[in-house]
Amino acid sequence: MKMYSFFKHVILLFVLLPGFAQLPAQERAGFECFNNNDKLEVGLLAGAIYYMGDFNPNLIPLKNPFPYGGVLARYNIFQYLSLRGNLAFAYITGNAEGMEGFPFDPWEKNWEFMRPMLFFDALAEFNFMPYNAVDIRKKQRFTPLLSLGVGASFLFPDVYAHAANSVKSNKSLFFLDIPVGIGAKWCFLERFTLGVEWMFRISFDDGIDFYDGVNEAHSPVINNDWIGTLGVSVSYLIKYNRSCPAYNRHTPSSRYLKKSRVRQSGY
Repeated sequence: MKMYSFFKHVILLFVLLPGFAQLPAQERAGFECFNNNDKLEVGLLAGAIYYMGDFNPNLIPLKNPFPYGGVLARYNIFQYLSLRGNLAFAYITGNAEGMEGFPFDPWEKNWEFMRPMLFFDALAEFNFMPYNAVDIRKKQRFTPLLSLGVGASFLFPDVYAHAANSVKSNKSLFFLDIPVGIGAKWCFLERFTLGVEWMFRISFDDGIDFYDGVNEAHSPVINNDWIGTLGVSVSYLIKYNRSCPAYNRHTPSSRYLKKSRVRQSGY
């Protein structure tokens, strides 16, 4: 009898033990499913855009800046790598004021331009530190980052419509570029990310300022026109509502819950 009672308790222990062990495992599995499925962020971006070219030969940052604004989408592959798309609208401006001996043509001496611009970036975003915008308790809320990708820009005609050079200033322009940026992002609130980034868009066109001449004296680094941006962004990590399979096995079906409510009501 004693031996029977002993084996009965041992069997009962082995039956109940997996159930107790499964509870914390389900909690971990639930968080992993929740965390791994939440990958897509959407947000807004804004900042200052400036031009570097023949009328900015010393590549002075933020010379003649103009505000820009747009939207972004980010897909987090894992904690160190994300894919991001930017779409923004801006005005790009510049002028030849104060430049000695250049430009050479008389009509260009007082030249200034302002062009509406629409640009798109497709970027790979490399985090220097593991980043997590879901569980802020993990202290993975901040990271420097490097971004690199390809971009496309469409520039409308000059809003000044200079009569002296209407052939050039009334033309639109489309070109591809290589955006390279460095910045940082911070999860200041659960699911909300604040980003700061300084980016250079290396273009392969010299017609942004309507002046496509080679100026060796004033443009020692490049003869194509570049575009720089300094901006901030705020994004939200979208919740993925599909529940984890670890919980589905233990979640009562809607039919069972309906029968249970009917049974409790006495009908």
